[in-house]
Amino acid sequence: MQGTCKRRFVAVVLATLGLMVAPILSRAQTPSPGAVKPTGELRIALAFLGGQRFIPWTEFVSGGIKQYMMLIHDYLVGCTDDGQLDPEGGIAQKWEQAPDKLSWTFWLRKGVTFHDGTDVTAADVKFSIESLFAPQATAGLLGPVRSAFESLEVKDPYTVVIHLKQPAIFLPWSFSCAVGGEGMILPAKHFQEVGADGFAKNPIGSGPYKVAKNVLGSFIQLEAVDHHWRDGVPKYKTVTFMLVPEESTRLAQLQTGEADVIAVSRERVPEVKAAGFNVFSKKNDQVVAVYMQQQWDPVPVADKRVRQALNLAIDKEALMQFVFAGQGVPVPMYPIGSYGVAGGADAELKPYPYDPKKAKQLLVEAGYPNGFETKIYSYVTADLPELPRLSEAVADYLAKVGVTAHITPMDRSALSTKRMAKTLSGDLLPWSTPNRSVPIHIATIVNALHHSQSRFSSTADPALDQLIDRAFASTDVEEVKRLVGEMHRYLYDNANNITIGEIHTNYATNKKITAWDLGRNMYDNNTRYLIRR
Repeated sequence: MQGTCKRRFVAVVLATLGLMVAPILSRAQTPSPGAVKPTGELRIALAFLGGQRFIPWTEFVSGGIKQYMMLIHDYLVGCTDDGQLDPEGGIAQKWEQAPDKLSWTFWLRKGVTFHDGTDVTAADVKFSIESLFAPQATAGLLGPVRSAFESLEVKDPYTVVIHLKQPAIFLPWSFSCAVGGEGMILPAKHFQEVGADGFAKNPIGSGPYKVAKNVLGSFIQLEAVDHHWRDGVPKYKTVTFMLVPEESTRLAQLQTGEADVIAVSRERVPEVKAAGFNVFSKKNDQVVAVYMQQQWDPVPVADKRVRQALNLAIDKEALMQFVFAGQGVPVPMYPIGSYGVAGGADAELKPYPYDPKKAKQLLVEAGYPNGFETKIYSYVTADLPELPRLSEAVADYLAKVGVTAHITPMDRSALSTKRMAKTLSGDLLPWSTPNRSVPIHIATIVNALHHSQSRFSSTADPALDQLIDRAFASTDVEEVKRLVGEMHRYLYDNANNITIGEIHTNYATNKKITAWDLGRNMYDNNTRYLIRR
């Protein structure tokens, strides 16, 4: 490794360790703005585009939303395609934690401008971050930063300090493109002048693309800037994101050339490849499980032996083949998948085997020799189109050991409401989440799904609560990793959910796209890769 490659490698390693230095290699080493121009159009058909408001704190920036948002907005902290922090990729070119761990200082890059020509400054960072902490804000991935945050100080136009009530050693990750949308920086003056509704109609960012057209429930058309500080001259003049919920329509658009890129389900991958199209996969992207709700109630799943029995009753290998078309693998315990080994997960754990005989024995020991009745929910979701079939298959396996799971269709939003209201006592709820590798991200999702104080928890276990609380309060990265490993083993030993496995996310393209690294960042399939030269 020599020259610039070596220098960039060192910078990324230091970023990962939180020891930031000013970047040595500038991304501006691209053709001069006048040498080349963006040309042509890239058309992307997705099943979900969200509210199309371009404001990260008004909706959860997941799925298709992040795909277009990260072309419009830059992040405070940059990230590499493989999910590491990058001092060359964000508005902040350097950041540092104070010795007492009660503040973080960010030094901003000069010369970055919004689409209206105004400079990106500390005032914009202050406005964007403080907006995340408003009571009505949707910022679900802030985790421990939310409880630790005290104030944000502007020291000068290019220096901001985030003051904390308690340490938050992973804070830069929360405002990076490796996670969700919380790190996106919006123009304070413009937003305050026009308000949220006005901004949604006339959004401005500092990314490589600006919004040209926005038709709610239909499409978003982006137009390239001539030259971007990080990405240079974008490859395509326009990038259009089309809302196409029906997969058959997306496939037809790919065949006719109306779409260059489409989201494709796992079961359709073989036929799409056979038709001569390219398929690019984000391997093991989602972890899938069936949650046993409200284990604190007097219901069968309150007994650990019952939960273990339900795990043993299901053939996960078969589900991967026949429900998910072989596009995935079983893993030991949701929400921690194979990515999590880097974040402290227990690499020695193995998925629960398929053992219906042992499952029946455990049910007898728990006092249910004739099984019991429950509900399993079925709903429609863009990121897991196989979910209704998964519910049916799980119900079939459970019936073989005497457990009757009545399939209950319900709208996803209504189901989420009932989940928060704690009215799903003992019910089975299929769910999925993106795979995570950073220890605090793993601790945060375990907290959201298992801490007794969480709105979405299925458990109320003081021992597990203590592990989570200790991880959030820790000031040592290695200790957080160790605690993640303990959480992993604890959830596994207590069989707190029925983990099915992790599955791939797939996109099909025409010949316009010959290479695509979908990366390892959360809720992001790396559309920036497609627009780079």
